[in-house]
Parts: sequence; C-alpha cells; structure tokens
Amino acid sequence: MNYQTYFLSILFLVCIVTGCNITYKVRNQKNDIEYMLYTPCGKAKVELVGKGNSKFTLKQEFSFDNSADYLPDALQIRYNGKEILPEFNKRVVQGGSIKLEDKMTIEASFDLDESVFDGDTILVFSNEYVRCNETVIVLDTLIYSFVNNLRIYGVNDK
Repeated sequence: MNYQTYFLSILFLVCIVTGCNITYKVRNQKNDIEYMLYTPCGKAKVELVGKGNSKFTLKQEFSFDNSADYLPDALQIRYNGKEILPEFNKRVVQGGSIKLEDKMTIEASFDLDESVFDGDTILVFSNEYVRCNETVIVLDTLIYSFVNNLRIYGVNDK
C-alpha cells in the first residue's frame, strides 16, 4: 500500500468514526453550480450548498453599486412540491426587507425531514427578489434535481 492510499484510508475511517458532514454544491437545471443574476444595481450569485445530513443553504452573494432591498418573504423554496420555510442569517428591517450593501452575502438555510434521493427536486424562485431603483427584480426558477449516477448491477438496475 502506497502513502497516498494509506492516507486516504485513514481520512475515510476518521470521517466515518467522527461523523464528518460532507458539504457539496448542487447543480441546477443548466448543470451550473452557481447562477448569476445581472441587475441595474449590480450582480447576484446564487448557489445551493448541501450537507450530508439533509441541511441546505441557499447562498446569495450580492455585488451591488447602488442601494437595493432584498425581499426575503418573497423567496419561495419547494422540496418535491412542498413549501419549505428558510431561516435567514440577516435581520429583516421595517418594511420586510434587508438593505443590501456592497459585497453582501445572505444565506437562507433549511432542513429537510428526510434525505434526498434519486428524482427529488428543490425549486427556488421569487417574483419579487430585489427592489433596485424602484424596479422589482425577479429570480427565475432554479431547479435542483438529484440524480443517482451510481448503478450497482442487480441492486438498483431496472
């Protein structure tokens, strides 16, 4: 056994024994890890980060030149058609919005009651995502589908 194989074996055993939570980024319907939204005020980058224990975070990074308001109540997340209510890492100000500052990250975290399986889908969309220069910006529907690419002969073959 060479050094690299030995090291990876030890790392794998440590993760199993200590219960490491694997973090991964989920690809959307366009097979992209991150979605870029360009607005008159700047750009927003949206990505879905998952953990091995059915916890997800919608990470939204804003790089805006002008002042804008993020509208968290309008953000909708659905898991297999069921509405999910996320928790935000920023406080909502009067009027139900979050003031966006240059280079700001807003995270919307949510837990699922069960693990994700082959064919499960998470939808993220908003009809009133950001208010910028008195214009309301819409977040197109992002579709995150889970596909099991691992096929074991005789076990999950169809």
